[in-house]
Amino acid sequence: MSHPVSRRTFVATSGAIAAGLASSVSLRAAEMQQARSAIGEQPTTGMIDFHVHTAPDTAERTVTAVEAARAALDKGLRAIVLKGTAFETVTRAAAANAEVKGIQVFGGVVFNWSSGGINPAAVEAMVNLRGAGAEKIGRVVWMPSNDSRHHFERFKIERAPVDVFSGGKLVPAMHEVLALCAKHDLVLQTCHLSSREAIALIKEAKAAKVQKIVCTHADYDPINMSVDDQKEAAGLGAFIEHAYIGVYLGPNSPAERFRPWRGTTVEQILSAIRAVGVESSILASDMGAAPIGIPADGFAAFVMRLRELGMTDAELDRAGRKNPAALLGLS
Repeated sequence: MSHPVSRRTFVATSGAIAAGLASSVSLRAAEMQQARSAIGEQPTTGMIDFHVHTAPDTAERTVTAVEAARAALDKGLRAIVLKGTAFETVTRAAAANAEVKGIQVFGGVVFNWSSGGINPAAVEAMVNLRGAGAEKIGRVVWMPSNDSRHHFERFKIERAPVDVFSGGKLVPAMHEVLALCAKHDLVLQTCHLSSREAIALIKEAKAAKVQKIVCTHADYDPINMSVDDQKEAAGLGAFIEHAYIGVYLGPNSPAERFRPWRGTTVEQILSAIRAVGVESSILASDMGAAPIGIPADGFAAFVMRLRELGMTDAELDRAGRKNPAALLGLS
């Protein structure tokens, strides 16, 4: 049975509700302002591109490490991570840091044959580099890229691959690698492993106390990780890297070598980010392949397109700043 409400009670109740709504709106506005304050004059201000290719390398590149750092600084980026197909990238990262002030450049090592395949000694050397600013900037260990078994099978390359698993078990050297990643708090990246290999590696890495794991450019060739697999990887504690180069892959690619590759769209990437969760996502360009363009320009275009498609400033802050900063140990 309803009871009549006095005007005084109605006004008081309405005022309380209004105050509550105002408080909620004010809180959301404060959160948005906090996200915007990180943006500054450019949407990419303070962001980190976790995947940048530079010359010299075994494929043609559009920039050197110094040029990549300068372009990234112009876009307001806080840091970039250099990846190479051949050899470690720490020495060139140190040279870029010496030349370009106002941005941090990090490097790592990829386990292709040119680095000795699965090579614990290469990891140990990377973390022990001294002089010329090389200390503590070697932060990433990538599994094989163009020499992985999955890459060879996908593109029908008939050579001996670098195997991470043999007979369903990690090759012995990988146990040493995982121990080093755990000891030195390094970022372990799955690189060009298949989705199932990547998930198996994440489980092994977690058992070995590795804290920082990334599924490399999950959305396109040769990984082509399904959203369900991305969810599983994220549920195990890995971050999913989403990279812009995917839009340049396929039959119309400016780079002839990428024409057989399956690409993606930013729309598909955003759908995956939303499905998996921004808390498990990081952004990257994966650019530097000639003649496609400058990595920093690609990264900026990626961020702008994500914003156009409705990714919020708070979401971009998480995937573009907070998550990659945590991986690199930046406060």
